[in-house]
Amino acid sequence: MLQLMHVTKTFPGHFGPVLNEVNLTFNEAEFCVIIGSNGSGKSTLLRTIAGEYAIDHGRIRIDNQPHQEVRSLIASVIQDVNQGTVPDMTLLENVVLGCLKRQKAGLRWYQSRQQEALQQIQSLGMNLERYLHTPIKNLSGGQRQMIATLMAIQSKPKVLLLDEHTSALDPKTQRVLMAYTAQAIEQHRMLALMITHKLDDAIEYGNRLIMLHDGKVVLDVAREQKQALSRNALLDLFHQYETKDHHEQ
Repeated sequence: MLQLMHVTKTFPGHFGPVLNEVNLTFNEAEFCVIIGSNGSGKSTLLRTIAGEYAIDHGRIRIDNQPHQEVRSLIASVIQDVNQGTVPDMTLLENVVLGCLKRQKAGLRWYQSRQQEALQQIQSLGMNLERYLHTPIKNLSGGQRQMIATLMAIQSKPKVLLLDEHTSALDPKTQRVLMAYTAQAIEQHRMLALMITHKLDDAIEYGNRLIMLHDGKVVLDVAREQKQALSRNALLDLFHQYETKDHHEQ
């Protein structure tokens, strides 16, 4: 279980808090999609959960423990393809590295994991196995993003954070990675929080949908209500809050 209690975060020079008294509880095996306009606090929310940002006040706990003490239980994939992999290591070495979390590794351990890593790469269905011994910096941004996602999932975290992890992909590859992501989350029963600007994905994937606006939760619906939403309904909701901001200025 992940709990956020009265979490507030501000940045110098920013008008008002980026996160404003956020209270949220997430359960094991929950796949929550997070939407919101630019500057609504989505990425800041995930980065505070990951421990990258210190909060001004409030508490974040995982399984009733301070989240800073259990950061090894968290894995993140962000939209920056230059992060999440080691550029000078090969594709195979990177994927094996993804299995290292909370493991004691040696040469024998590494060798035993190579076949497992190969199977994981093949499971993506993108023929990436032909690049096994290629330095990952030589792959495309989309290919690197897929490998970063694979590494994060295969580390079997308690909490998986996905910040627009399909943003560098073409539409076909994006669909492949989203299907793989959803299947892996369900298989490993991990808690996953995913930011997306793709409203169709927000409706199709996950069993919970949250919308942020000005650092506050303005929509929080479970699977049944989420499935009843349409893309136009979500667009209307975005427009509603933008119009409200305009009138208040």
